[in-house]
Amino acid sequence: MIKLDIRVKILILVIANILMFKMMSLNLHLIVAVVFTLYLGATSNIRRMMNFFLIYMFFTIYEMYFSHTITVKVIDSFLLLTTLMYKTLYFPLCAGIGLVSSSKVSELICFLRKLRLPKKVIIVLAVLYRFFPVLMTDYKLIRNSLRMKGIGVSRGYYLLHPFKFFEYVFVPYVITSTNIANELSVSCLCRGLDNEEIPTSYIKLKFRTQDYILMVLAIIGFSYIMFMR
Repeated sequence: MIKLDIRVKILILVIANILMFKMMSLNLHLIVAVVFTLYLGATSNIRRMMNFFLIYMFFTIYEMYFSHTITVKVIDSFLLLTTLMYKTLYFPLCAGIGLVSSSKVSELICFLRKLRLPKKVIIVLAVLYRFFPVLMTDYKLIRNSLRMKGIGVSRGYYLLHPFKFFEYVFVPYVITSTNIANELSVSCLCRGLDNEEIPTSYIKLKFRTQDYILMVLAIIGFSYIMFMR
């Protein structure tokens, strides 16, 4: 895993969100997707990178060769809509997961303090930053507890039983997420994020060689894609 400064990761996340709205050809979109996939693998883990890219390739191949070939228009429309949504969100998804999975909340707080943001804004962003990883952990716990009871063991179980998904997974998930938000808010307050005194931090943000290289390559690639005809 490559160690990058959090400011570089945030820059890449901003670039990914802008590129999400850029109209691209199928080949160019695939090239940019490969770049973000490699970035995800470098900042997160290889298995997660492969899972995301395999789904992307499935939708790309479907869009290229099998779209509008299904006789049932409802299924074809659903697959095309799912393809569009996933491919549109793929860039910020890779950049966001790479940021969250490889950066500490203390680094984010240090960066936000350098921007001189209000303390209330910093607390909200810190809670949101920790919310989604904890939420994914709790989802795995809920899923494992259901499997111990013999529920949702087979693949595609919840696709065949969508109402059971809402009953067994979604409802406890919503209740758990509410408790998580409250606990993270209390945790941030206990750490003194709302302290009126001048804050100190043992985290020092410093650019390294790989940060400069990646930042320059990201800006050059972004400029080329945005201004190319």
